[in-house]
Amino acid sequence: MYICSDCWNESIKWTGQCSFCKAWWTLKEFKETKVSWNTPLSKWEAKDLQKISEIKKDEKLEKIKTKSNELNNVLWWWIVPWGITLLTWEPGIWKSTITLQLWKWINDKKIIYISWEETEYQIGSRASRLWVSGENMQLLAENNIENILETLTKNDCDILVIDSISVIHSSSIQWVAWSLSQVRYIAELLTAYWKKTNTSIFIIGHINKEWSIAGPKTLEHMVDTVLFFEWEKYDNLRILRSLKNRFWNTSEIWLFKMLENWLEDIKNPWLEFINNSEETIGSSLSITIEWTRALVIETESLTTYTKFGYPKRSSRWINNSKLDLIVAVLWKYTPINLESYDVYTNITRWLKIDEPWIDLSIAASIISSKTNIALTKDIIFIWEISLTWIIKKPIHLEKRIKEAEKMWFKKIICPISNIKSNKIEIIQIKNTNDLVNIIKNIK
Repeated sequence: MYICSDCWNESIKWTGQCSFCKAWWTLKEFKETKVSWNTPLSKWEAKDLQKISEIKKDEKLEKIKTKSNELNNVLWWWIVPWGITLLTWEPGIWKSTITLQLWKWINDKKIIYISWEETEYQIGSRASRLWVSGENMQLLAENNIENILETLTKNDCDILVIDSISVIHSSSIQWVAWSLSQVRYIAELLTAYWKKTNTSIFIIGHINKEWSIAGPKTLEHMVDTVLFFEWEKYDNLRILRSLKNRFWNTSEIWLFKMLENWLEDIKNPWLEFINNSEETIGSSLSITIEWTRALVIETESLTTYTKFGYPKRSSRWINNSKLDLIVAVLWKYTPINLESYDVYTNITRWLKIDEPWIDLSIAASIISSKTNIALTKDIIFIWEISLTWIIKKPIHLEKRIKEAEKMWFKKIICPISNIKSNKIEIIQIKNTNDLVNIIKNIK
């Protein structure tokens, strides 16, 4: 068996290039210790079976809530006392900081922080910067799993943090830390520990150059929850996504800001992705469903006469093929002539949008830029544009309208539907030409 040192993909034979990540000369031979099955049947132990109907929920089990509503939203409104959570992203994203802030968000629970990447002095200095009192925290600088578990038997805790699993090793396995055998064995020991003690475990991991979880893929399967950070180095906004959760759905995100000293929940997330409240040429608003959360986003467009023979189409945080499609539809079915114009689009605050339901907003911003008509900030544009210039039937429209009713919006431009609102004027359109007429008649 051969394993790629970059992506940990397995291969039955050696090749110069990894078939998964396409890296060269990264396949290393792996020989796993063989297990003997010669034990006589008489030495095996039979276990009692249990009917599913007889299994009752342990109502006495205490739920661990935090002071961060956003974190509770991602983790089923409480930290599962019997689960393992993998927190991962690239270095410098403040993974260690968020685990340290658990001490600030949970005052009445005992937490043990295991670290080998940083010294006690470094962790203590960060805790002081975060204004963490440390009354319920204990630190241990150790990377041997046997020593760690032996220490835990004498010092119980409610939450255990491993920072990070890439440096933890076992004396029972003759492989370096972060190898397949080491990670699998350590994960099995930690699983056995939480089953015995009902301790919630947070494991910090990293990602590789392919933006996937570094290390053996078995680690993802052995944990209960996988949390991913998203960020932009020029912005203080952070997004935490749940990509796997055995106890809750994976359709929630955590929005927060990285301040100078600590992380803070965003109380009004729908206002974070809007630059200003003034009328602006080439700017339009829409409501996107980011997992299950409705967010107001601002689309910006710029159209300029091209100096070259072929007009340029460029977009940031939007798929470039989406922009090509919308420009083609406007060019063919509306009087908006973009044949000799460069078109640039952007989603403010680097939020990458993949859903098609912001097409109308993109088209509206392009029309606004081309006609020099400023769109008011009290109008929301919703829905997908088809290749036949017809505005497609929406989904989740009712949820987006309810979100708009909570704010200052007065009008919603959307496809024909049976949904009504007593607070907002709903303007229903059939095609992109109707959109052009509405924008030209804006006062």
